[in-house]
Amino acid sequence: MGAFCFWSWRLWAGARPERIEREVILAVGLLFLGKLAYGFSSGLELEHAEIESAYWVLAFVMVLVYLSFSPRQGLWIALGMVGLTSALGLWFGRGRTSLELLSFLRNETRLLAMAGLLYLLAAVKDRLTQMNRRVEEMHTLARTDPLTGLPNRLALSERLEAEVQAPRGLFLVLLDVDHFKQINDRYGHAVGDAVLREVACRLRVGLREGDVLGRWGGEEFLILLREESLQNALAVLERVREGIAFWPFEAVGFISASFGVAEAHSGDTVRSLLERADRALYQAKRGGRNRVEPA
Repeated sequence: MGAFCFWSWRLWAGARPERIEREVILAVGLLFLGKLAYGFSSGLELEHAEIESAYWVLAFVMVLVYLSFSPRQGLWIALGMVGLTSALGLWFGRGRTSLELLSFLRNETRLLAMAGLLYLLAAVKDRLTQMNRRVEEMHTLARTDPLTGLPNRLALSERLEAEVQAPRGLFLVLLDVDHFKQINDRYGHAVGDAVLREVACRLRVGLREGDVLGRWGGEEFLILLREESLQNALAVLERVREGIAFWPFEAVGFISASFGVAEAHSGDTVRSLLERADRALYQAKRGGRNRVEPA
């Protein structure tokens, strides 16, 4: 009861649950090591049920140790348990019969084998986890634009394929930074990259949590919106356009972007939707730029 209160207080005081979990496991291990020492010192036969059960509980504690600690830490703790039980058995085993000593050696061998086997399993699990993490990282990198941190064309294409299956209320937007080639030619590509990063940042701020934003390529970005009507979608995009055009950019001053908007309809494919948005973007450019043009 006292231990329960102590760990409850530790949890309430802000200790990490993982740390408390490890403390509990180690405390249980020490408790049964003490029980084993008592059994040895009290003269119980080494094959007595109390001693056998203590060994089995210690084996179970080893499993918990490897689940809660790293493989290397688990190995050191498990070997420490084997060393302590061996020392206790040898110290209190003097004068025992051969059968008792054989029972003791059997239990120690089982405990040592458990420590080694669990270490191998934990090491394999750790290696597989690392490999899976690397695969996930590679998957993420393959679908992330390194300059802006946004989803790249591959990731957007995959998302488009999924979204176009439910076209109701779906709007695809292509936007292009106006006169971006002149920015690169006049200020250099480093400044041009900084402009694209800032545009990406302003787009994130202007869009909502459920909207999809990514870099389609070059100075072109793609947005997917879900709205009840074209008017609502255009209102959202007007705010986004103003967020780009209203405040000057460092080193280059004021810039703007043109938007082409296409509403998805039943029977649309990704290609047809992109073509309509691209034509609308072209019209926005021809109409003077810095505007949102519906298809």
